[in-house]
Amino acid sequence: MFDQTPLLLLIKAFKDQQISEDAFYQKLTETITAALGCSRASLWLYSDSLLNEIVAVDLYDRNSNSHYQGIALHEDDFSPYFEAMRNDGGIDAAYAMEHSATSCFTEAYFEPNDIYSLLDVGIRYGGQLVGVFCCENVGEVMVWTEQQKAYLEQAGKLITFALKPALQQKFSALF
Repeated sequence: MFDQTPLLLLIKAFKDQQISEDAFYQKLTETITAALGCSRASLWLYSDSLLNEIVAVDLYDRNSNSHYQGIALHEDDFSPYFEAMRNDGGIDAAYAMEHSATSCFTEAYFEPNDIYSLLDVGIRYGGQLVGVFCCENVGEVMVWTEQQKAYLEQAGKLITFALKPALQQKFSALF
C-alpha cells in the first residue's frame, strides 16, 4: 500500500488552518501525482445537483510544474463520461482514448495533451457525488495497479473529510 502520511499531514495542516485553501488544492494535486507516479492530477467539483458540469479546482501538470483552475467540462460535450461517473462513481481507463466512457475526450483533450491513461474517483458528500479526483498519464499508457486504485479511493475519502465544511456550505442546500 502507498504511504498516506504526506496526504494525512497535508489535510491536518489544512484543517488546522496552517495553509490556505488554494495552497491546499495545489499541494493536494502535487502530493497525489507524486504518490501515484502519474503525470497530472486534478480535483473537480460539480457546479450543481444536476451533475452536468464539473469545474477544476486545481489541475497540476508535473511535466511543466504548472497549476490550472476554472476549466469547466459540460455533459453536453462529454456525456459518456458524465454518465459513467454518475453510475459507477469512478473510471479506470488505462487506454483512455479507447475506453467507452472517456474516448469522448480524445480529440479535444487527450490528443492535444498527449494523455494515454486516466484514473478517476468520485468525491462523495452525504452519499451524493459532488466531485471527481482525476489522475492522468502523459506520453505512455499506465495500467493502474490495485494499490494505486486503493490509494486514490482512500484519498477521495480523505479529501471529502478535509473539504467537509466547504462541501456542506455548497451542497447542503442543493441536495
